[in-house]
Amino acid sequence: MVKKVFEKPLSWIERIFFLDFVRGLSITIRQAFRRTITTHYPYEKLTPPKRFRGFFGHKVVDGNEPQPAFEEWVERFKIQVEPGKSRCVVCMLCKRACPVPQLFEIEGEKLPDGRRRVSLFNMNMMLCTFCGFCVDACPVDCLFQSDIHETAGYTRKDSVLDLQTLERIGRDWQRRREEEPDRIWIDDYQRQRLWYENNPHLPEVKR
Repeated sequence: MVKKVFEKPLSWIERIFFLDFVRGLSITIRQAFRRTITTHYPYEKLTPPKRFRGFFGHKVVDGNEPQPAFEEWVERFKIQVEPGKSRCVVCMLCKRACPVPQLFEIEGEKLPDGRRRVSLFNMNMMLCTFCGFCVDACPVDCLFQSDIHETAGYTRKDSVLDLQTLERIGRDWQRRREEEPDRIWIDDYQRQRLWYENNPHLPEVKR
């Protein structure tokens, strides 16, 4: 049995004065006179949160490596680590976890003392979905996603991140944001500036 559902017919007052149209338009008018919260990019830029999934980078050896996991992986793969250089242990777990492993090009070189170090680490961002699986798979907290979101380039080569570029991004990240709390907003003042100004009923947060 099919039950027929009919919309409630409009009253003669609603038909004459277009009340439904007025109700919808009132919302538009009310919002039109409120202060906008739109960021005037590129003249005004906001720093993305620490957990933002932007361009990738390699954290470098600076004494803050996750212990004892870092030492265990270094010994397992006989890796030579140098201060200021990538933490990569050439385990290939990032490539195995990636849905498109072709975007990775990773090689290691053998040193005279028998140990190894990463010599080639290219990431083709044109193939990347920015899912973050490779970051989760990294056992030594080397590969990470930074707050770099302006990724446009003039050539396809600009979309390939090599080892030197990854290390440079990592050094800059560790200097700027390594010690920053992992939160969505940088501070309460920024959150208030973006969202509280149009909501006076919310408690005020002062800087």
